[in-house]
Amino acid sequence: MAESGSRLGGISFRPLRTEDLPCLRRWLSEGPSLQWYASGSAPTEEAILAKYLPRIRGDERVRSWLMTSGGVDAGFFQDHLLREVPGHPAAAIAPDFAGIDYFLAPEFIGQGLGPRAISAFVQDVFRRERGVLGCCADPDPENQRSVRALRKAGFRKMPGDDPARHPGAILLCIPRPNEGEPPGA
Repeated sequence: MAESGSRLGGISFRPLRTEDLPCLRRWLSEGPSLQWYASGSAPTEEAILAKYLPRIRGDERVRSWLMTSGGVDAGFFQDHLLREVPGHPAAAIAPDFAGIDYFLAPEFIGQGLGPRAISAFVQDVFRRERGVLGCCADPDPENQRSVRALRKAGFRKMPGDDPARHPGAILLCIPRPNEGEPPGA
């Protein structure tokens, strides 16, 4: 994976590397990422290696990225084509969309970085994946900080979505903008 060309307000993305895994494990063991992304259980080193090494090697279709802000490691993002993830609840209604997941490093939470980082990542996905018609995220509806950040970045409920298909998650999506229009416009 090549370094991402997306830079918005000092935000950039690069492919996750093996040397990033201790930092990723620390982030997943603290604060909101522990609750919402790691499901309340701090991951072991073995669990981190098992999940992320195949992605780093390119053996999985989920692409993982380290986000930097002002040159400092500040978060984790991943993307995948919904049609390539069997059983993903959004694939039935938006197969040509990309699914995204993310979390910020605990020290960057509450500073307004989330919506800017999400917008920058969406722009990056649209640049890399020319055939993608939009992006979707499926946070837990109780994770109001994430829901607010996604809405500020332009994500909305997907028309035709049936929440019964994905209990415990709210499906929020943003379509690819027309040429020359920023995402969420």
